[in-house]
Amino acid sequence: MEKVHAWKRLTRDLPEQRVYTCAGRMRILLANLLLACLPASGQLRDVVKSAEVDKMFVHAGESLEVLAKPNLAIVFRVNSEKTGAWQKHPDADEFWFVRHGGASITLGTGEAGDQRHYKVMAGDVVNVPRTTAYQIIPNAGRFEYIAVRVFPKERLLGIGIGASGTPRPMADVAPKAQIDATFASAVQNVTLHSAGAVLINHVVYKGAPGPREVHQTCDDLYFMRMGTAQAQLDGTLVAGKEDSPGEIRGTGVTGSRKFTIGPGDIVVVPRNTAHFMDPGSNKLGYLLVKVCD
Repeated sequence: MEKVHAWKRLTRDLPEQRVYTCAGRMRILLANLLLACLPASGQLRDVVKSAEVDKMFVHAGESLEVLAKPNLAIVFRVNSEKTGAWQKHPDADEFWFVRHGGASITLGTGEAGDQRHYKVMAGDVVNVPRTTAYQIIPNAGRFEYIAVRVFPKERLLGIGIGASGTPRPMADVAPKAQIDATFASAVQNVTLHSAGAVLINHVVYKGAPGPREVHQTCDDLYFMRMGTAQAQLDGTLVAGKEDSPGEIRGTGVTGSRKFTIGPGDIVVVPRNTAHFMDPGSNKLGYLLVKVCD
């Protein structure tokens, strides 16, 4: 099944007896390493460091759901040296953030006259609308990708820089080289995708902190690509005022959790969560996935 939570997958095969074999102790150790990345509920939260993401993939099997919300989900998927069957997810639009390895991907209906073929690699982003079927043929070794699944079909509010009434969907594949070039040259946000219920931006902070803010109707995911920053999450906005409908900005954040973030990390910012990013003198770049419903 697609939606198997991390803690259930890891604990279902652990021995129940109190005297464990060496192999049993090792399974417990591996389970604890993965569960350390997750809160008690089994859902990703705050900042997941790149090394922790890699550990989770090692034990993910073929599919591991690590975040489940009414409007979106995050699933770690792995294909290993075998041709995948044609699949389709009619309940969700999907955006794949390729983490490791490479593959040949075919998108379309599955019929011979409607197939688009791509070679993808780590760092690429793949757009798979709910109307699109796909097939994955991995290269040698493991092909790992993070699937962001978006369930609403339409965006109810035009919140976020780059959100507009005119859909601007991304191509089937955004190559790593294109994304890297955009971050290298951009001095402000650049939209990658704005269609349906999803906005994806290249977010750039050039040696200056971001706003202290809360999104009341949107959930944000950050896929860090360039630079480092000090991040504050949760807590309370100081002198918060509505900047635009559903968007609250303030002069500071108190009582927050603090993190150092960098390339490969994932940041989860649920709606109604205060947040703030300070890259210092660095140029910071990340792909923001914003889902408003």
